[in-house]
Amino acid sequence: MTTLKPEMQLEDVLLAFSVEPVHDKPTLDRYLALYPQYTEDLIDLSLDLRIEGRGISEAFEDEATFQRALEQLRRAGASRSAANPFEAFRGTSFASLADSLRVPRSVLIAFRDRLVIVSSVPQLFLARIARAAHTTVADLLAYLNLPPAVAGAINYKADVKPTSSEKVPFEALLDSSGVTPEQKADIYTSSD
Repeated sequence: MTTLKPEMQLEDVLLAFSVEPVHDKPTLDRYLALYPQYTEDLIDLSLDLRIEGRGISEAFEDEATFQRALEQLRRAGASRSAANPFEAFRGTSFASLADSLRVPRSVLIAFRDRLVIVSSVPQLFLARIARAAHTTVADLLAYLNLPPAVAGAINYKADVKPTSSEKVPFEALLDSSGVTPEQKADIYTSSD
C-alpha cells in the first residue's frame, strides 16, 4: 500500500493509484476520499486499468522501471511536509488569533498540537481557521492530519520521554474547554 498525502500533485496521485496491487472499488474509494479534486482523473485511470486488464507487472516494461517509479514516488512524498500554519503565531499574536476565532486558547492549542480528529470539525470552522492563519484549507488539513505533536517545552523539561496525546473529537474538545452553547452555535454556523 502506498503512503498517501493530501497535498500530493495529480501526477503523483495517479502514479500511486496505478501501482496499487488491486484497483478495486475500496481502493478507488480511498483515493477519491483523499483527493476529491482529482475525481474525474482517478475514475478515468481506474476505467483504463480495468479495460486494459493489465496487472502491475504488465503496467511497466520491466521490474527496474517499476522500482525507479516507486522510488521516485516515495521521494516525492517524503520531500513534502505539511507546514505548521500556527508557526507565525506566538505569545500575544497566538492569543489574538484565538480571540479573532472567538474560541478559548485551549481550543487553538489543541489545533496547533494536532489533538483534534479532523473529520469531526465543521468545514466552516476549518475555513475560518485557515483564513485567520493565512493559509489554505488544504494546507491546514495536511497539517492537522499529521500525528499529534509533543510540545517542545514539555519535551525539554520532562524527566522521561513524553508521549503524544490521543486525538479527540471536536465536540469533546469544546466541552472540555468550557465553550458555552452560544459559542458552539457561533463555531458551527459562522463563516467569519
